[in-house]
Amino acid sequence: MKDNNDIEVLLSKALAGEATAEELQIIEVWRQTNADNQKYFDDLKLIFDKAASTHVSERFDADAAWQHLKSKLDKKPEARERRLFTFDWRIAASIAAILGVASLFYITSRDVEHVRSMATVSDTKSDTLPDGSKVFLNKKSELTFAFNPDSKSRKVKLRGEAFFQVKHEEAKPFIIEADEVLVRDIGTEFNLKAYPDKDTIEIVVTEGEVQFYTLKNAGLNLKAGESARYLKKLKEFQRIEKPDTNVLAYKTKVFNFNNTDLQSVVKLLNEIYDTHISLSPALAECRLTAHFYEDNANTIIEVIAETMGLTITRKNEEVLLEGAGCNAH
Repeated sequence: MKDNNDIEVLLSKALAGEATAEELQIIEVWRQTNADNQKYFDDLKLIFDKAASTHVSERFDADAAWQHLKSKLDKKPEARERRLFTFDWRIAASIAAILGVASLFYITSRDVEHVRSMATVSDTKSDTLPDGSKVFLNKKSELTFAFNPDSKSRKVKLRGEAFFQVKHEEAKPFIIEADEVLVRDIGTEFNLKAYPDKDTIEIVVTEGEVQFYTLKNAGLNLKAGESARYLKKLKEFQRIEKPDTNVLAYKTKVFNFNNTDLQSVVKLLNEIYDTHISLSPALAECRLTAHFYEDNANTIIEVIAETMGLTITRKNEEVLLEGAGCNAH
């Protein structure tokens, strides 16, 4: 190639589907020359494809534009000598029009380089975000991740509950927005529970450190093993002295019940396993101390019934635990 103008022409023809087999071969060799050439081609193709799918309201007079340009080029012998290839000027004009729209599209969309969205309904989901951070999304939750190359910031919007393992990068802040609350990682693993219909937003830090705050309140800095909640109505932060030992049960399927009332046990099992377990009134205040590790709901219920001398009645998907009550033991 004599200069960049020649390869630009060939790339335009290829993207428009007008290149010959010989020209495509030249492009292929050029692409394989180095990684920068390949990346340039990929970027140009992405812009071209997006522009082609974008509605363009302005009409272009391609023939008139190129006739005007051609008249100027014909007056410059050196310009004619540099051209290695000839092709239909109208095709080139169409390509130029599309690339013009493409450049406008690129300018308006380049602020967000990476965007990833995920959502769940009745199942949990794990995924790796474009920056390498890992997320485990609970049921009935949705998350959007965006990286802004200008501000060098990684931003997440969360509705629901998720466990994050953040790939810490000092120059690229990782910030989660959940309602009016913000969480900024400082090299962290944590669980954030922020369902829109709940009055609180709760966080438990399992590793590292986070800042838990709003734009109007500096909030709290929390380290591994610490937990806090934000009260939406009062707009206040509170530290939780005794974090729930089962806060990650939706992810790990590990349950630790320590003198826990049976009503709370059943409620948690129903939430995580989508079961329909109920208790006879006499059992609501019974207390359970037990540890379950990756057991299914049926196994857990059978162990509880055996331990506490209860009976199990099943009807379709409904499961009823009955017994004489704790005072009888």
